Amino acid sequence: MCPHCGRTFKRTEHLERHVRTHTKEKPFLCHCGAAFARRDLLTRHFRVADHGEQPTPSDKSSGRGTQEPNVHMDVRPGLDRHDTGEADIAAAVSLSGLSGDPWHAQQGPPAPPPQHEINTGLPHQGLQEQGIPPPPSLHSQQSGPLPHEVPQPQPIAQQPMPGPLDDQRRNGFMDTGQFVPGVLSPQLFDGSVDFDPHFREFANFLDGVGLPTEWSPYFNNPESTIDPGLKEDGGEAASPKSGPRTRAGTPFSSWLPSAPTGNRIANYVSITDNPRAIDPETRPFKITEDQRSKLLGSLEPLAPLLPPGFRLPSRHALTRYITSFFEGFHSHMPFIHPPTWHVLEHPLELILGIAAIGAQYCFEHRVSGRLFYSGKAILMERLGRGADGLGPRTRSFMTLNSPGTMGLNGIDGGINAVETVRALITLMGFATWEPTSTMVQESFSLQGLLTHVLRDIGLDETEASSPESSAAPEGEGLEHEWRAWVDAESHRRTKLIAFSFLHTHSIAYNVYPVLRSNEVNLRLPCATKEWKAPTPQLWHAARREVGRQQLYFQEALSVLLRNKECAAALDPIPTPLGNYVLLHGLLQRIHIVRDLSLPVMSSSAALPAEEVEKLERGLRSWTSGWQQAPESTLDPNNENGPIPFTSSSLLALAYVRIYLHLGPYRHLETRDPHRIASAIFQSPDIERSDGVIAALLYTAHMISIPVRLGVDRVARSQAFFWSVRHSLASLDCGVLLSKWLSRLGDTVASLPLSDSEDRILHWVRCIVEEAYQGVDFHEEHDIPQFLDFRDPSNLSLAVIKIWAHFFKSNTQWPFINVIGQSLERYRDMLVQKRLREMARVQ
Repeated sequence: MCPHCGRTFKRTEHLERHVRTHTKEKPFLCHCGAAFARRDLLTRHFRVADHGEQPTPSDKSSGRGTQEPNVHMDVRPGLDRHDTGEADIAAAVSLSGLSGDPWHAQQGPPAPPPQHEINTGLPHQGLQEQGIPPPPSLHSQQSGPLPHEVPQPQPIAQQPMPGPLDDQRRNGFMDTGQFVPGVLSPQLFDGSVDFDPHFREFANFLDGVGLPTEWSPYFNNPESTIDPGLKEDGGEAASPKSGPRTRAGTPFSSWLPSAPTGNRIANYVSITDNPRAIDPETRPFKITEDQRSKLLGSLEPLAPLLPPGFRLPSRHALTRYITSFFEGFHSHMPFIHPPTWHVLEHPLELILGIAAIGAQYCFEHRVSGRLFYSGKAILMERLGRGADGLGPRTRSFMTLNSPGTMGLNGIDGGINAVETVRALITLMGFATWEPTSTMVQESFSLQGLLTHVLRDIGLDETEASSPESSAAPEGEGLEHEWRAWVDAESHRRTKLIAFSFLHTHSIAYNVYPVLRSNEVNLRLPCATKEWKAPTPQLWHAARREVGRQQLYFQEALSVLLRNKECAAALDPIPTPLGNYVLLHGLLQRIHIVRDLSLPVMSSSAALPAEEVEKLERGLRSWTSGWQQAPESTLDPNNENGPIPFTSSSLLALAYVRIYLHLGPYRHLETRDPHRIASAIFQSPDIERSDGVIAALLYTAHMISIPVRLGVDRVARSQAFFWSVRHSLASLDCGVLLSKWLSRLGDTVASLPLSDSEDRILHWVRCIVEEAYQGVDFHEEHDIPQFLDFRDPSNLSLAVIKIWAHFFKSNTQWPFINVIGQSLERYRDMLVQKRLREMARVQ
């Protein structure tokens, strides 16, 4: 059985192949630098790439029954350890599709590149022999008119697909028949070519986080290849029933249990072996009629606090809401321990806050608003009575902002500080993304209250929070230790999640961070396997595997910023949630340093060069550690949830915010599309430079995700993994990419494209053309000359149009629709500006 996902196999060699899809190990190396997770793919690579004889001696005995070694195998004679590292980089570049050939081949004799350009391509003859037409190069075709259509690169017949991609196809992660990997230049690592460090870093990022080969924008329509060795007797795939079930309409396996079919027990080895196998008849968040009756009884004395006409939802609706909260909102910010969750053990305000967010995920907006106001009223009444038990800051805030209590019998004066923080997170989480300006004001009020409560209860590790600090009753040693650990870890996570969400609020509305990194003296969260262990025995086993505690947040953040090697400097490597919190720390530093660097009456000052260098080193070090973490993957259905996927968007946002200070120009708090669009229209332009290349790579990657998965498909049905944080990051990424493309169109005649700029331009053009082929924009057709995507200025408009359509189609949070409407108006302003400029020229 796979130790990562619980999938079972009948043969050891099949299990070892599958485990490599989790570990990213590629032990089979070719002399050209390509690396593969399976021997048969290496053999096929030799045949297709025409390298001559097949690898020996390691492949002489390969066959269906051959056991593959679990160590790195090298087929190149005389390769030393240093060369192996270069080959790993080459393999990452090959998988990312960012390697040299398709860019550098030009029609006609190429012009000598500027000194800062880096030639990473093959001669065009080699490309033509492989049937790959060279991509368009803007600076090589300035003299002639721009054609309306750009020739698409042709697929390479029988190009081998890497093992992890095959596995993801079988699990439903990606559509089959989209792309094949890029061709890696055999000259790339022979010592004669210096590879662009930005593309080296980005390729390593894509490979390290498990991004499959389809993300390459250069080739289409591969032949479906399935390893015969993965077929069991009778032609069936290995253990088809051992993987998670799939929900219709999603490219990922489902979190939601589907209806039972046949013998449910036969689907999994056991519940303890695979805790994700949840019988729908024993759902952990199911509300019984007895539980609802008790909740209703607790609410009756509080009727004067509740909105007129409020009724507690039925047990079926409550089950639906709470389940949706845990599988949607909470999967991005896990601060409640699901295995030990019992609804009646938590205060009413927290339950109503959870239900409000869950109702929003169920598209029941009217009910969600009533639940929010009910939960907030109960919380404020409780705090009005017991604020003294939290601290002076909370008491002062309540004195100034609360009209007083009603003295109802249903609320006592006792306050659980951590439960109060959780209730505030859920209520603020709901109000922050609502479409009305009134609700935004509510979110700012809750933000201030949450900050005061956190400072009063403290953000430090204490002996009381350690599970070893209390003695276990006789005969309950392991159970007691587990419960004590759950309390300590959930308290820690609650405070860290509160810190990160407060900073998300600052990102969205450009307010100075209300809670700074230097106030957080907590350890980073534990590993996912520990956190999700459903029994004391499994928790104990997972804890023994981990061995060491995580670093403190401030210590880890300091190491990232001091590290000069750009390699993984943190030991132990943080977990996905720990990496997510650290990324908020790095983003907060960008915000604070920029504020301190601004001159009077200016909001567009660039960061100091030494600070940019330090921040980019920290981001590269963070990325390196993330790649090495076994829990990091971009598949939101993995056991760690969508947190690594969300972190990838924040990583892109961090690079963008180094070069584009868009915060003061968004005005999202107004919820007025015209004001937001006008503010973005006034934002500063982007200058072409080598430094901005890394940010541009991530912005192109961000727009490629919804385009490859289907813009409308993701917007309308994938809200469980596409978070609001992803949308906020996408807004900044889209504006930066659009401004850079517009600048490119204005200056390319006087300043030729660098090699890196040419690569990014070609990638974006491929993405845009695919989007325009598949997306129904439901609008009047653009002016024909704006559909000529050989012009970067037209690509600039197209990028904004794609993001605007994506945000407008979102069905989860109306706030995201406001962003889409704002981008649509922003694009209209850009079009009118272009038309005025064209009229002046004529």
